[in-house]
Amino acid sequence: MENLLTTEFLTLRPATLQDKKKIFNWLAHSNLTSEMMGAPNFPDIPIPTWEEFCEDYVDHYFDNSQPLKGQCYILIHNGEEIGQINHSEIVAETKSTEFDIWLADRKFTGKGFGTTAIKILCDYLDKSFDCQTIYIAPSRRNVGAVKAYQKAGFVETKNLPDGFQPDYDDTIVMVKTK
Repeated sequence: MENLLTTEFLTLRPATLQDKKKIFNWLAHSNLTSEMMGAPNFPDIPIPTWEEFCEDYVDHYFDNSQPLKGQCYILIHNGEEIGQINHSEIVAETKSTEFDIWLADRKFTGKGFGTTAIKILCDYLDKSFDCQTIYIAPSRRNVGAVKAYQKAGFVETKNLPDGFQPDYDDTIVMVKTK
């Protein structure tokens, strides 16, 4: 892939299989993990094992072999890898997909990285695959994430995508349309 996902502020690089373990560690073993899962804030959402992560994030998320089925990207700011964003399968009938994003460390929060990454990926998916509707589904308890998604243009919706399975008891489904 060309360097299509670059702004002066942030670059999104397609993740590789060599990035998979690092991305897992950012999710499951960082100082931000407690904002998304596990005790004390999310005792109802266990932290996944490496094996469980690999069941959800199969190799095509990291090898660019099936971009319509989902892809992970590494967020890079000033040469430093600071997190990941991914989209799931793009549903052709509804021109929609779901995003997930997490940063590598608390020191990267509150700086606009997540909002910028979302905007970059939304624009790329629209131009490349005519994907015009993006869903994201954080916990209401993750106030910082909800605010970042609102800044990126997401609004709460009650219209759930077909087959949607919420991760949290207090999931807030948010949508952004072109």
